[in-house]
Amino acid sequence: MRPNLKYIPHAEIDFERWDRCVASTAHPQPYGFSWYLNWVALTWDALVYGDYEVVFPLFPREKNGISFTTRPYGTQAVGPYSTILLTTQWVEKLMEEAMEHFAYGEFFLSPGLALPSHWTSEKYSNFVLSTKTSYEELAAKYSAQTKRNLKKAQKSKLEFAQWATAQDVVRLWKQNTQEKTHITSENIDSLTKILEFCLYQKRGVLMAVYDEGNTLVAGQIWVQFQGRSTLLLNASSSYGKECGAPTLLIDQMIQLHAGSDHMLDFEGSSIPGLARFYSGFGAHDEPFYFHVENNLPWYMRWRKPKTTRS
Repeated sequence: MRPNLKYIPHAEIDFERWDRCVASTAHPQPYGFSWYLNWVALTWDALVYGDYEVVFPLFPREKNGISFTTRPYGTQAVGPYSTILLTTQWVEKLMEEAMEHFAYGEFFLSPGLALPSHWTSEKYSNFVLSTKTSYEELAAKYSAQTKRNLKKAQKSKLEFAQWATAQDVVRLWKQNTQEKTHITSENIDSLTKILEFCLYQKRGVLMAVYDEGNTLVAGQIWVQFQGRSTLLLNASSSYGKECGAPTLLIDQMIQLHAGSDHMLDFEGSSIPGLARFYSGFGAHDEPFYFHVENNLPWYMRWRKPKTTRS
C-alpha cells in the first residue's frame, strides 16, 4: 500500500482527478472539493494513493517552530475520500503517513469512516434529511414543535426576500449571534467569500424573509452541489426566532427538493437545542469524528488534547 501513497504539495495536485475521487460517493459533502478548499484554506497539501483512488487533504501550519495540521474554518469533516473500500488498516496507514509530516494533528474525519477499535475519537453530530419522498410524507414526520413553529411563521405575514445578498445575511448573523460564539470577524469574512462565490457560480441558494416593516429577520445560505444542500449560514433576529422564521425557511427548502434524490445537510449540531431543532424536521444523525495525534515534545504535550487512540 504505502509505496503508492504519496505526500503531494498543493501546486502538484491534479484537481480534476482529485474532485473525481471526492465526488465518487452519493451526495458528497462540499468541503473536500478542490474549488472549496482553495477558498477556505490558506494552503493545503494532500496524501494521494495511486491514480487518485484515495485522497486526504492536509493543512500544514507552523507555530513557534512546531508543525501541525487542523481543519480550516468553514469546513466540517474533511476526508479521507476514496473510490475503494477504506478498511481500518487503511485509515491507520493514512494517519501514520500524515503524521510523518507533523508534530501535532487534529483530524475531522468523514461520516461513515471505519475507525480502528482502539481509537477513542470523539463523535460529533450532523443532521441530514433525504428528500426522496413527497412533501406531504416529509412534513408528516415533523415534530409537534416544528409544526407549531411553522404555523406561527405562516401567520406572521413574513415575505420572502427577493433581493437579499450574502452580505445582508452575514450582517444579520453578526448583529444577533457572533458575540455568543468564539468565531472571529476574520473567520466570518473568510466564510463570506466562499458564500458569495457559491451564489455567483449557482452553487448556492439564499433564502430570507422580511417582516411587515421590511426588516430582514431571517436568512440562510446553502451550498448546493452534487445532490446535496449544506446549510453554511443560518441567521435570525430575536423576532425572527420568536415567529418561527428559520423553520419557515427550512420548510421552503424541503418543499423545493421534495420528491427528488437530494440530501439536506444541516451541518450540526451536538448542541442539544440545535439537535432538537434540526431533528424536528425528521432529520437523522450522520456523525463525523474528531481524532487527535499528539507527538509534541513531552514538555509541550500537556497543552494540547491527548492522542485519541490507546
